[in-house]
Amino acid sequence: MRLIAVLDDAQTAALTLHTAGQLAARLGGADICAFHPMPATDPDFQSPDEGLPDPAQQARFAQTVATRAHAIRQIFEHWRSTAQGSPHAQWVEQAGPPRTTLSLAASKADFVVLGPASAATTPLTRQSFAATLYDAQATVLIAPPTPQPDFGQHPVIAWQDTPNLHRATAAAMPLLRTAKHVSILLGEHHPNAVADPTLLATLRTLGVAVSLERFVLTEQGVGEQIRARATQAGADLLVMGAYGRPHFIEWLFGGPTVDLLAHATWPILTHH
Repeated sequence: MRLIAVLDDAQTAALTLHTAGQLAARLGGADICAFHPMPATDPDFQSPDEGLPDPAQQARFAQTVATRAHAIRQIFEHWRSTAQGSPHAQWVEQAGPPRTTLSLAASKADFVVLGPASAATTPLTRQSFAATLYDAQATVLIAPPTPQPDFGQHPVIAWQDTPNLHRATAAAMPLLRTAKHVSILLGEHHPNAVADPTLLATLRTLGVAVSLERFVLTEQGVGEQIRARATQAGADLLVMGAYGRPHFIEWLFGGPTVDLLAHATWPILTHH
């Protein structure tokens, strides 16, 4: 399998690589491409009313891009030389519009690993989310805010009978089949109003230890309810479908259910 670890921020690069390494190990080995998008144009000069950068401004921007790339490359080299299992990883940096270069690279990957999302995430990282989730429609693994000792042994699925969630669970199947226990959370407006997910029977047929937990949706935020139940289940991975554009991006970066990501201690695997 081929994984792309998007390294667009020095502050989150080590965490992104750590999560990518954990995913590769759980998959039984995978090629990891550490992809660093390098903007070719200064985002401060992208509209006509902003004018054109003078030579000094162009030089400063080029130096900023080069300095950031060097710093992140050093983080990658340190991780590659010290990571357990000697992961098969290569460094790739590509100049051009990040949204374009990254979506093309992501479309050829089995999984794309992104750094953690927060209200403080950089504009470049926001472009990475849009490029991978929506432009490339890739399977995305969002790193947790802090390193996890375990990964994917106790995945929790936030069930919705939607194409997005079905794509996410299909991509996650190599992890689900080998998990110690899988929990499916099913929120509904009335008790037993929704039929059992077909995934429940599928996993049982495969011999996977799996349980279904139903809960009634309340005025409490859905994200908070899922977070609390996933934590109680001992989650080390949350699998969920991505909402449609632009709602999911808004949610990731400060929307009404940001509580889930703001307090989650586990990675999130998602698909649009």
